[in-house]
Amino acid sequence: MELAELIGAVASYVTECGGAPTKTKVLKLLYLLDIDTYRRTNQTLTGFDWIFYLYGPWAASYDDALSDAAHTEIIRIVAPEAGDEGATFINPVQRLPLARVFPSFVQELGAKRIIEAWASKPVVELLDYVYFHTAPMRDATRGAALDFSTVSNEESFPHYFGIKSKPTEVKEINRKRRQFLDSMKLVRKAQIAPLDPPPQYDDIYQSAVSKLESEFD
Repeated sequence: MELAELIGAVASYVTECGGAPTKTKVLKLLYLLDIDTYRRTNQTLTGFDWIFYLYGPWAASYDDALSDAAHTEIIRIVAPEAGDEGATFINPVQRLPLARVFPSFVQELGAKRIIEAWASKPVVELLDYVYFHTAPMRDATRGAALDFSTVSNEESFPHYFGIKSKPTEVKEINRKRRQFLDSMKLVRKAQIAPLDPPPQYDDIYQSAVSKLESEFD
């Protein structure tokens, strides 16, 4: 399976479901697809080396895969003008069905279920979910590789209708969020050695973090 085609198929189906295939949303959906695939096969779908970097799961090779997809005219990358605020969009040049990149009907249905759950949801909700509610991010260390072996064979993604937690779970989640936001303040102040290649975060990340911060002001 070609990563360029996978990216094009995910972006196509996000669009079909009425969502906007931003660079951030497509990346996080690939992460969820990797979790779902690992649960069944003990291997990830993308082969990305996922790490916990700043605001959650990130892969350095994602930008290279996007460039390949754009070069082969599978997608068109639409970035904001210099100095403008806004997200970078991953627009499919032509519809690429998920059936083309998934070898079995069961895998295709699983991918559709995940994408349908998040396609039209705000990115901030997706960021919240991948950060606080996925196994590889639990007890993850910032800057370190994510451990997909923590994904249980019994664990599965429910169809997403919004996260409803018990009062005790809400309290714990809020505590972790405050801890996360406090750590972000320290990260901003600290001198951190740049990654090579450097990550490219679009403005949707900043918008999401601002929304999270506002909850605890």
